[in-house]
Amino acid sequence: MKTKTIIPIISLVIGVVWIVYGLTHHGFWHPVKGPVVGFVPILVATTLVVISIVGLIQSLKEKDEPDRMENWTIVLAAAIVFSLTFLFGLIVSLMAFVFVWLKIYEKASWKHTITVMVIAFSIVYGAFVVWLRVPFPKGIIVQAILG
Repeated sequence: MKTKTIIPIISLVIGVVWIVYGLTHHGFWHPVKGPVVGFVPILVATTLVVISIVGLIQSLKEKDEPDRMENWTIVLAAAIVFSLTFLFGLIVSLMAFVFVWLKIYEKASWKHTITVMVIAFSIVYGAFVVWLRVPFPKGIIVQAILG
């Protein structure tokens, strides 16, 4: 089985697991209060499922070609972010990912990297933490530091 088929299958399974987990453990919508804690993760997981199905269909239509390591870059990056989330929390892990991606993969300048980091952090923190009060995982190291 080729890499371009394996990745969408893995993504599809992950998306379905998160949808089920979100619906059974966090809920989706409260009739009076509106969106609840599971709302955003379920939307993201649903998007992942749709994109995975499209990717799987496209991979089955393509002719066989040799596998390339570049196909695994985003999967490896997601696994690293997921792992670092347990240590440092989701926001810190995502900011580290954006930084590494811009500096190493995109070879962006320091000015561009810092500008994007400040804007991305401001949007994520302002929209999700302050405005929507999404309880992002803090990670064991951040919890030890902040108490």
